[in-house]
Amino acid sequence: MGLCKLTKTSGKFVKSHIIPKALTRPTVRGNKFIQKSVTSAQSLYIKRADSWYDQGIVTREGENYLSDFDAHAIKELRDRGILWSSNTIAHPATSSTNEIMVTSFENPNKMRLFFLSLLWRASVSTLAELADIILPSEKVERLRRIIIGEEDDDLSFFPTALIQLTEKGPIHNFIPIKQTIGQSKKEIIRFYMDGLIAHMHLEDPTLAVLNSPIPWEHSMFIGHSKTIIVQVKTSDSFHLANLTKLVKEYEQYRNDKPGI
Repeated sequence: MGLCKLTKTSGKFVKSHIIPKALTRPTVRGNKFIQKSVTSAQSLYIKRADSWYDQGIVTREGENYLSDFDAHAIKELRDRGILWSSNTIAHPATSSTNEIMVTSFENPNKMRLFFLSLLWRASVSTLAELADIILPSEKVERLRRIIIGEEDDDLSFFPTALIQLTEKGPIHNFIPIKQTIGQSKKEIIRFYMDGLIAHMHLEDPTLAVLNSPIPWEHSMFIGHSKTIIVQVKTSDSFHLANLTKLVKEYEQYRNDKPGI
């Protein structure tokens, strides 16, 4: 029993995934994720049968809000071929490394609330792996109120851009990470899920990855009637480079510890 961090009502806590479980499934059913422990002073790898979840965030009432956003967003993203688990993946119009596609979500406001809910979950979680996802308390509270409908959304609040990896690749249970991007070193929180990457900008509502900063009112950010999605070849992505690095580190760890 406890106080739900989302609804502020008392009840029994339930298991809540930071990123929907359906978007972080192992490539082969029954396989486990290999994760590098952040709680050990030495290099240590652990196996996980499930994606990251926290049992101290929400009660059933709060989880109902999150599950509703999850189900809606997954359907919209799959229907448009943006996820690797889509029946047909949306391919770029050209063979260039970076392309763009324009899509219209049925409910862009609800899609944006889904991504805001991911940021809220990560920021209120006490998991050691998410210790770097720290937001000012007033922003966490504002996120909470927007998510449950007590306050109107504002598209300049954590503007979010989407990047699609266009070639299906290995699934990894990456945690959200804080990064700086572009020449102006804009701070973002980067969420990875099933071939889709979300960049949630923390402060200045401009997009630093392009030559000229784009105001948050631009459709490069989710929440408008049309959304521009950047398409990147998986083979040229930060995701694959990061995963390759982790695999090499794990193989070295296994070589150093025979029998694992």
